[in-house]
Amino acid sequence: MSRSRESLFDRWFLAIFLIAILLFGGSARVDSVGLVIVRTLAIVAIAIALPYWVEERGRDRLQRCRPLLLLLAATAGWMLIQIIPLPAGLWSALPGHGELASRMTAAGVEIGWRPLALSPGRAIHSLLDLLVPLAVVLLVGRTSDQDLRQLPLRLLAFLGVAAVFGVLQLLGGEGAPYFHRITNTGAAVGFFANRNHHAVLLALYWPLLLWYVHGRADRAGSHAATLLGVLGGVAMMLAIMATGSRAGLAIGGVSFLVTSILLYRMRSAAVGTESAAKIVRLTLIASIAGTLAGAAAMLLFGAGFMDRLDQSDVVADLRFAVLPTLNAMIWHYAPFGGGFGSFEAAYKIVEPVNLLSLQYLNHAHNDYLELLIDGGFPALLLLVGWGVIVWRAAKRGWQHEQSAPTDRIGILVSLMMLAIFAAASLVDYPLRTPALAAMATLATVLVYRRPDIPSARRKGQKTSAGFR
Repeated sequence: MSRSRESLFDRWFLAIFLIAILLFGGSARVDSVGLVIVRTLAIVAIAIALPYWVEERGRDRLQRCRPLLLLLAATAGWMLIQIIPLPAGLWSALPGHGELASRMTAAGVEIGWRPLALSPGRAIHSLLDLLVPLAVVLLVGRTSDQDLRQLPLRLLAFLGVAAVFGVLQLLGGEGAPYFHRITNTGAAVGFFANRNHHAVLLALYWPLLLWYVHGRADRAGSHAATLLGVLGGVAMMLAIMATGSRAGLAIGGVSFLVTSILLYRMRSAAVGTESAAKIVRLTLIASIAGTLAGAAAMLLFGAGFMDRLDQSDVVADLRFAVLPTLNAMIWHYAPFGGGFGSFEAAYKIVEPVNLLSLQYLNHAHNDYLELLIDGGFPALLLLVGWGVIVWRAAKRGWQHEQSAPTDRIGILVSLMMLAIFAAASLVDYPLRTPALAAMATLATVLVYRRPDIPSARRKGQKTSAGFR
């Protein structure tokens, strides 16, 4: 394969792979048909990417991505340990399993050999969920900086399609097309099963816009892209409001304001001449004012919007009512956890009588707590390890002697995306969908592979593109 064709293949394959995952990986349910598609795509992507990593040219990037690959390997190792069958005596002695063993014995059920995971099938599904992050690490790691600079525009275009699709679903009501059988019918969910997850995806518009503007090689194009992107961001903010997601609205609003501040402070390399910078700043101020005005109009005159924003469904109430039970579950199964993917089964065992209803809690709606319940303290160590990896990579890139201020914008883009996922995980489970897990992995890899500006713009302009 020629060099030009190889570059074209890399550029488009990465974008097509991510968009396909975003299309079909919008559900966290294990019975979702989309899981078959995204896992198959991940296996194909891994098979395509692996030859590069065993070649000599891939060894340098392998060194840079090694911490991420080791973290994925450690996570997979702990999941494998949780599904190893254990003798009845050892299984019964595990924290949280003894009471269940007594009930099984009283009911005449033979314990036999059982794994630590209370739901072994769900634990295997959790292990297979690592295929998508692994594929993203391998694909992004082998893609050149120049090819990576083509990626944000394609992702922004997909976000635009998703936003329009969500609004059409809202207008179409229950008769509108949905990608998933179990979903928020009548709401704007886009290609997801959950409107909150759709809102989180749309909130990524602003860091992706910053990434795209940051990577423009031509000043005039950067100027136009900034103006159009900011105006598109206003529409994106209104699309988030249409989802009725309170968490999405808060996260999207903060993301919008932070990106606006960064764009406001960026100088010539981001927007061209000083006069062009003034135009962009005025556009930003007008966009913020327009968004606030649109929000006020929806609050005052959009009765349906207020109904969705203020509705107190059972799951929303449970997020707070169930917290004491979740805290107790953490220590009940500590230090090893009840097994990845076993939350639903574990919660049914201890579900308080006063919280029983026709609805069921399939996730804790706080991914940090659910991670501790399922994976125990080893999972907490893995989470801390991921935080250390990101922090060290960001610090090294920020303090590198050859780093221009523009390079630091790339680091900020990655950290903004990760902050969006971290905040959303406090009240939901976005990273349990393959789609958002792929985007979070992309952001993590980009801390190592920053979306640096073209060398033509960097030469002789090392400080002009940053902050004054």
